[in-house]
Amino acid sequence: MKCFLSALVVLTSASVACASAQEINLQQALSFSLQQNPQLAGYQFRRAALAGEQTTAGLRPETRLQLEAENLAGSGEYRGTDAAEITLSFASVIELGGQRDSRLAVATARQQQLASEQRVALLDLVAAVNYRFIALLAAQEQVHLEEEAQQLAQQLVDSLIKRVQAGSTPQAELMRARAALARTEIALEKSRQQAHEEALQLSAYWADSTPDFTRARGDLFAMTDAGHPGTETLANWQTRLAQNPDLALLGDETRLRAVELRKAEAEGKFALGWNAGVRQLQESSDTALVLGLSVPLVNGKRATGAIQTARAEQDAARFAEDSAKSRLETRLNQTFTAHQQARSEVQSLRERILPLMQDASRATANAFEQGRYSSLELAMAQRELLDTRAELINAALRAHETRIELERLTASAPSTAAEPTP
Repeated sequence: MKCFLSALVVLTSASVACASAQEINLQQALSFSLQQNPQLAGYQFRRAALAGEQTTAGLRPETRLQLEAENLAGSGEYRGTDAAEITLSFASVIELGGQRDSRLAVATARQQQLASEQRVALLDLVAAVNYRFIALLAAQEQVHLEEEAQQLAQQLVDSLIKRVQAGSTPQAELMRARAALARTEIALEKSRQQAHEEALQLSAYWADSTPDFTRARGDLFAMTDAGHPGTETLANWQTRLAQNPDLALLGDETRLRAVELRKAEAEGKFALGWNAGVRQLQESSDTALVLGLSVPLVNGKRATGAIQTARAEQDAARFAEDSAKSRLETRLNQTFTAHQQARSEVQSLRERILPLMQDASRATANAFEQGRYSSLELAMAQRELLDTRAELINAALRAHETRIELERLTASAPSTAAEPTP
């Protein structure tokens, strides 16, 4: 956790100029979000509220000034106020059993729990910004892919126009090619709209509904530890799982319930009431000291219900913490497997499948120019190549998403694999 927070400090303390009107990088997106996210800003008010609770919890029992009049407005010799006796005294309570300390412990535990909640919110924000930034890069790659598809479709239409005019190709092939071109225009517009929506979702994390950047700068296909595939093993991730912020939050919940139980037990102990003052004796005009003590009866039984509730809530918190550990271990294993599969798919597509599809597309294009293949066969070869590149985009997106999930589960410093190499 300390490593992760240190990385965030570097991000926020770095000199960050406003994103250019054309592009934004991942570090800028994270910095803007950490500085201007409305959800994070709201924690200052909750901290102020808990500070007030701690101040109240630390107060000692109040001392009251009491004024008491006796033998007032009676009958006979007690008629009127001639026989009235006035007592002026101070009264308070002596707390036994550490009630004040237990109240302060509860207030402190709640502050610690809030700090853990803020760390969880911070980690969730960083993960979400990474997700959206990677999704924007993927959307941009899809736009480039659709632009290329449109260019290829346009080239095919131009070539077929010449062939139809020369009488070597039927008109129907040209009509199909033009219909395919129209479809690419629709697909391109949809991809551009998707990229625009991804940009809006990204800028929403720093409350900017009209972002001034038009694209994200980064390399979707850059993989972390690409040159060292054995460094990020499952065992390494499992070791770091102990830093999971949700586990820390559940641990704080368990500790809070424990101090609430001690508070309930302390409140079940006696609180000794006392009063001391001076009484004016009207008949003799003398004064006398007045002392008093009060002890509640069967106070412990009144606290039985509160103690039972607090103990049950403590047991429930412990059970939730133990259950969460098991679920997170399973989730980590599943995410690691998905990450490895996506990484392997990216590697296979880039190094084996895509080169073959590129060679096949070029060979088909050459054969088409020589009149040995039809336009349908050329379009099919080009579509297979484009589909392979789309698979590569999706595989790279999954690889980054699962990597971000692993980092979120282990509170690791955010990876910058999508950043371009300087």
